[in-house]
Amino acid sequence: MSLRNEIRKVVCGGEAYVSVLMESLRARGEKRDCPIILDDNFPQLYSSFRIAEFNALMRHFPRARVHSSARIFRGLGEERLFREVRNEYATCYPDLQERVVPFHKRRNIGGSFAYLVFLANAHWFLPTLEKFRVPFAFTLYPGGGFRLEQEESDRKLREVLSSRQLTKVIVTQKVTREYLLDRGDIDPARIDFVYGGVFPSDGPSTGDPGKRRYPEEKKTFDLCFVAFKYMRMGVDKGYDVFVAAARELSRTCPEIRFHVVGPFDASDIDVSGLEGRFRFYGTRNTDFFRRFYQEMDAILSPNVPHVLFPGAFDGFPTGACIEAGMSGVAVFATDPLRQNIHFRDGEDIVIVSRDPEEIASRVREYRDDPEALYRLSARGRESFRTVFNLRAQMEPRIRILSECMMQRGVASV
Repeated sequence: MSLRNEIRKVVCGGEAYVSVLMESLRARGEKRDCPIILDDNFPQLYSSFRIAEFNALMRHFPRARVHSSARIFRGLGEERLFREVRNEYATCYPDLQERVVPFHKRRNIGGSFAYLVFLANAHWFLPTLEKFRVPFAFTLYPGGGFRLEQEESDRKLREVLSSRQLTKVIVTQKVTREYLLDRGDIDPARIDFVYGGVFPSDGPSTGDPGKRRYPEEKKTFDLCFVAFKYMRMGVDKGYDVFVAAARELSRTCPEIRFHVVGPFDASDIDVSGLEGRFRFYGTRNTDFFRRFYQEMDAILSPNVPHVLFPGAFDGFPTGACIEAGMSGVAVFATDPLRQNIHFRDGEDIVIVSRDPEEIASRVREYRDDPEALYRLSARGRESFRTVFNLRAQMEPRIRILSECMMQRGVASV
């Protein structure tokens, strides 16, 4: 680019552009060997799995940085600027705040290795990765634009998988791995399977859960539903089934109480007749759940695929179930896509259908036998912590990324 054009862009681009331009000019001809993370949501604290995963990567790779493409963060009914969100992040992680920067298409990221999560992210950043010839890996989590047997999703997936810069794709669910293998868009050797997701080690699962037991320490049996509402009545997460099961249970179990965390209230589905037994908490951050799960006996997650959008599906178990299970709450969950590969039905988890009567019957069994309930939740807590603790989830990811960087000639520190 000519000097005249550079000056013209500086005049039009403002202070932020000048800063990025000067940084990029200084970096020309310089070997850049720090891994970078590209994301559209970080450092939003409500995305606890991103906080856990990206923080762990930055602490392992001392020169790693996160480039966030978000300018306006939307959540919990408010909009905030990047600097506000980063300032909040800085109060919790002051040692990492300087390594989180706003993404700019003019910022020189050439010569590094990049890591991303979700298909939509990988596809959006793909032009930048290819422009600067940055080798990259990404995790194909459920959601984030990835849908089974859908033309638009398949097109984006094909474009990302065919990129010369792609080194590895990490998949976290059995159905995802089978989908990629069946499509044949990528060499199977470039697919790595790491079951599950990353959850914060300092979240509600840490330490003695201090649970209060029914009926010795409390008179109520407490069943909860925890999810975000992405569609009317939260049908994809099974809120309609939860309410129907609650009505079944209320007929014969006067001591059961129902707790709903997320953007739900009594206007979503009629709960008349259950007044005093339903409690709505709204959307809460991670700190809330430490005390909340101390009071919960079980969590119900009757989620269903292909409802939010054709081809859309959740991982198994959902993030809410994982956090609850790690906190010693008995997990009752559906598995319509048969994704479960670690948990034993009736031993450390209860796999249920979406039939409200059957769900009510299974919950009543454990309400009537509290010892069996707490054996289930104790075994579940051990299993969930074994599978989803931070070390178990991050070690294979760090190994994969380190190997990728070595293969592409990028330093891993």
